[in-house]
Amino acid sequence: MKKTITIKDIAHELGVHHTTVSLALRNSKSIRDETRKKVWDKAAEMGYRPNRLAQGFRNRRSNTIGVLVPNIQHHFFAKFISEMSEKANQSGYSVMVFQSNEKEATEKRNVEALIDNRVAGVMASVSKETTTGAHFDAFKQEDIPLVFFDRVPAQEAVSKVVVDNYQGAYEAVKLINSMPKKRIAFITGSIKLNVYQERLDGYKQALLDVGLEFQEELLVRGDFFMKDGMEGAKKLMALPQKPDAILAVGDDVGIGAIKYLKGAGFRVPEDVAVVGFDNDPMGVAIDPELTTVSQPIELMADVSWQMLLAKIDASETRVEEQILPTSILRRQSC
Repeated sequence: MKKTITIKDIAHELGVHHTTVSLALRNSKSIRDETRKKVWDKAAEMGYRPNRLAQGFRNRRSNTIGVLVPNIQHHFFAKFISEMSEKANQSGYSVMVFQSNEKEATEKRNVEALIDNRVAGVMASVSKETTTGAHFDAFKQEDIPLVFFDRVPAQEAVSKVVVDNYQGAYEAVKLINSMPKKRIAFITGSIKLNVYQERLDGYKQALLDVGLEFQEELLVRGDFFMKDGMEGAKKLMALPQKPDAILAVGDDVGIGAIKYLKGAGFRVPEDVAVVGFDNDPMGVAIDPELTTVSQPIELMADVSWQMLLAKIDASETRVEEQILPTSILRRQSC
């Protein structure tokens, strides 16, 4: 019967402590690249296969990472999950995905399910109904590392990776104004969510800095779907003084706005310029192609994973915050 190769066997062959081998096989940043490569090469040479079940029972944790998102269908979250899963798989972890469907009650059940599955760590982005996010405290009580990304709850003492939503919206308004456009509307989402409040704050400050007055009638609150862009644009274009530009809180909203404007006989961008937010692939399928504020999803996935992995390895326990820059992809709509 073929002998099962263990971490201690690899450690004996390399003349290192078995803890070093364990950390190296999980791609821990606490292990030097040279050592990590030697461990992986020796493990492959000896035919090592990790016993995930035994690891889970020994550590009271599985080798599974939990990811909790509001909506799997949204491009941003689908892309994040894809990128993060690849990195987790390369480090020897599996990924379990839950979606809240934008409902806080479902989110709370998801938290309980992740704990029941003894996940090694969690990445989470909150639902639009979530306010305090107190239910996430259960992870801390169970000693499960947690990193929020993109959408975060109101608590200050949480580790998180976000983009600079404020600056993204600010730069979008500056671009629109340079065309020049003077009545810049904003179709936004719920201010309960940090991402939308930050984008609204950036929009307002940019108006002030370019010498334009914020006007409540040019602010339309809705959701983040295409229909919200169509309905928002319809409402705006019914004003006695119509806007000559629309900043959309998301690309789906921007696409909806373009669809309405073209159907109503307005030229984009000549009559009304439109800028979205997210860099959804569908932005190039609309005519004219949507100018958008691009978020570095791949970088967010990488930074989030490294932050979570450091917490799992117990080499990093402090609360951390990473704010990533956005960039503007200029196309034909502005």
